[in-house]
Amino acid sequence: MHAVIETSDSSFFQYWDKLCANDPVQNPIYMQQRCESKMSSNSITEFTDRSFLVMLAEEPIFGCSLTLHLDEQGRKCIGYFGREASSHMNQATMQTASNSFRPEAIRLLQEHINQLIEEIQPHAIDYLDPVSCGVMSPITQVLLEKGAIPIVQQAQIVDLSISKRHLQRSMTKNCRVLVAWGRRNLDIKIVSGDRFDASLVDQAGEIYAGDRVTYDALIKKGNGFLVQGHYKGELVSNGLFVHNNKTCHLISAETVSNSIDRPVLHALIWEAMLQSRDRHCSQFDFGSSTIGSSSERSPSGADFSATCFGGESHARLRVTLDRKPS
Repeated sequence: MHAVIETSDSSFFQYWDKLCANDPVQNPIYMQQRCESKMSSNSITEFTDRSFLVMLAEEPIFGCSLTLHLDEQGRKCIGYFGREASSHMNQATMQTASNSFRPEAIRLLQEHINQLIEEIQPHAIDYLDPVSCGVMSPITQVLLEKGAIPIVQQAQIVDLSISKRHLQRSMTKNCRVLVAWGRRNLDIKIVSGDRFDASLVDQAGEIYAGDRVTYDALIKKGNGFLVQGHYKGELVSNGLFVHNNKTCHLISAETVSNSIDRPVLHALIWEAMLQSRDRHCSQFDFGSSTIGSSSERSPSGADFSATCFGGESHARLRVTLDRKPS
């Protein structure tokens, strides 16, 4: 028999870990239930965790990372600790013959989302559909029926399980040239674990703006790292990455100085890929991360495109719903 359990259930976290181990997207930001985010003294926003699991006996089928908070205008918003809510699935429970889930599990997932919306009466819902295994989430269907607007996002995924040589050959020729220049001319440093401290947050600029508490916690626990590029002693680039020892996820990469008109991000990303391999990650997910420059577009080749590193492009949906409570 199918059932829904929430975070108040004593077995929730045990089942959540089991679900995450079999989720095909493996986004580190959503793979943990982040009590530290709720207890942060640095945040003035209070989040109520309404995450839940759809169970079949002792097996988690679906999960949803979801919180409620009030925005600056006092509107009730559904998301997940300042970012989009998202859903997860246990790939091992798919019916292989039809590559789908049991109708009862889908019905219960949609029913519970509808119940939450009716109970909370939110002004806004922000949801990220991972489009797992090429299948749109049943939650998206519910939101679209309520008038939500979908926006397609492209996520570049690079397979890290191949050899380093094949990983290099998967890059475009120009990308290899830019990586080689950066490795020759930049002093690239990796900051992680206990070597990370709060003073680096200011140096990293906007990287931490979206979810500072979470990123800090992941880095301290060894599930994230900061890559910094220096040129002639000056910090010129930063990149933030988090991982769960399966997937490394690029949060943001940016140049932080106008003093050099050279491609300073490519070698930084390449070093992050090598670090991810050393941490036993099998894939590198560019996601919908922010990759920016402090200077205008340059003919030097500094313009950045995730596709130059090879891999495959995956479509994801950001679904937003603004509504007036009834």
